[in-house]
Amino acid sequence: MVSNIKLSTVVPATASDENNVHELTKMDLVMKLHYIHGVYFFTSEAVQGLSIQDLKKPMFPLLDLYFMASGRVRRSETGKPFIKCNDSGVRIVEAKSDKTIDEALAMEDHSLLDGLAYHLALGPDLSFSPLVFIQVTNLTLLVICFTLVA
Repeated sequence: MVSNIKLSTVVPATASDENNVHELTKMDLVMKLHYIHGVYFFTSEAVQGLSIQDLKKPMFPLLDLYFMASGRVRRSETGKPFIKCNDSGVRIVEAKSDKTIDEALAMEDHSLLDGLAYHLALGPDLSFSPLVFIQVTNLTLLVICFTLVA
């Protein structure tokens, strides 16, 4: 149902200190490997004239402020996980679907809805997996679906 998937990465506009780390709180550790999915639908009128570049451009300075989102999980010598703020970036997923939002919501198996949130979050190794995925799905040019997985 979702096709033409393209992956790219957005990094902070300026590089952070090479030794910059973010210690995880106890709540972070309790919630490990749990992703929060948010799906937002916009009408074609609301996003008319916007391109993926228009969405990416303000993310560079935004990630300067929230550079931890660009990091990757690492383990200390004691085995405790932390975020290495190494400017690896936030993953951007672009996708298309030939369904309208009404068709997607009317489907009994909800297979399209499953494809609206990127599900390959964990890479071959946790240390290579981005902390944040943003998926933009174009549904038959009628609706843009914006998904945040963090």
